Amino acid sequence: MTTILGLTCISEELKDKDKKKYSFRTMTRKRFNDLCTSEGKNEALNQLSERILHNVIVTQYIINHCSATNIRHYRLSSSLFPLLTDQTLEISLEDLPNYATIKQELRQAGLIAQTLRISIGSHPDQFNVLASNNKDAVKRTINELNFQASVLDQLGLPQDHSAPMNIHINYTPQADETLEIVATRFFRNLSMCDKGVYKRLTIENEDKGFFNVDNCIKFSDHLYNTFGAQIPVCYDNLHDFCNPSEERNITFQAERCAYTWVNTDKPHDDECEAVADYFAPVFHWSEGKPEKPRAHADYFALGNTPPHIAIDVDRPAKWECEVKGKDKAIRLLQKALYG
Repeated sequence: MTTILGLTCISEELKDKDKKKYSFRTMTRKRFNDLCTSEGKNEALNQLSERILHNVIVTQYIINHCSATNIRHYRLSSSLFPLLTDQTLEISLEDLPNYATIKQELRQAGLIAQTLRISIGSHPDQFNVLASNNKDAVKRTINELNFQASVLDQLGLPQDHSAPMNIHINYTPQADETLEIVATRFFRNLSMCDKGVYKRLTIENEDKGFFNVDNCIKFSDHLYNTFGAQIPVCYDNLHDFCNPSEERNITFQAERCAYTWVNTDKPHDDECEAVADYFAPVFHWSEGKPEKPRAHADYFALGNTPPHIAIDVDRPAKWECEVKGKDKAIRLLQKALYG
C-alpha cells in the first residue's frame, strides 16, 4: 500500500476558491469581552456560536476535499472552537445558542469522515504540559485535553489511537529529576484526564531540549512497562533533524517510533497465537527554511518524500504534512510519490 499523506488544519486550495467561505473564524477574548460590554453577553455568545458553527461546516468541506484529492487523513484545526477552553470566561459548548445544530453538524462531519474512510487526529496546542509541577498549568492542560477528546467523541470516533491526540511533553527534567520521575508525574496527571484522552494520547519528539526520539521512546517504554499505559511516539522528521538522537537516520528512527504503536500483550484465546493490537502510526513530515530550520517551509524540496514505514502491510504510517502550502504542497508530494 502506498504512503498515506495527511492534511493539517486548513485547505489552501479551497481558500483560493473562496477565502471567506473556507477559512476558519476565530474570536479573541478581548473581542468577546468588548461585545459583552457593548451589546450584552447574549449577543457575544450569538456571534461566537455563529463562528463555531461556520468552523464545523468548513471542517465538513475540508474532509470532502481530502477524499476528492486522495488525502486519506486529516488533522482537525485547533481554531475549531475558539474561547471554549478559556477558563476565565466560563463558557461551555452547551451555553451556545445553536448548540444543538453545532452538535448535529459535528456528528455529520464524523459520519462524512467514516463514510469516505478519512482518519481524523488532533494536535492540542503546546501550552499543554502534563509533566509540569505547576498545578495551575496541569489543571489548564487537563481541561483542554478533556475538551479536545470530547470533540473527537462527538465526531463519533473511537477512543483509541486510530483517532490520536498528539502532544509535546514540553518539559525538561530538572537537576534532581530522572526521566522516570517525570514519566511518573506525567502518568499521574494523565490519569486525572477523561478516558477519551487516556486512550488516544500520543507524544511527539521535540525540536529542542531533552525529548528527542531516543528519550521519547524511553519515556513511552517506561509508561508501558511500569503502568501498562500505551502512549505511542509520533515521529517528526524536522524535529529529529533539529534535535537529533544518536543515530541520525530518518527511516530507522521512524521505524523505532512505529513499534511504540504496537501492543502484543492483549488477552487472547489459549488456542490462538497472540495477535498484535496495531494502530497505523500518525507521524509528521515537514521541512524547515534554510535560514531558519525550525520554521516550516512553504513547500517540500524536490525529492524530499517520507519513507515508507509499515509494520503491518495493510496499515502504513500516515504522514501529516506540516508545511505552509498545505494541500498545494501535498499535490506536488503525491506526484513525486505516485507519478
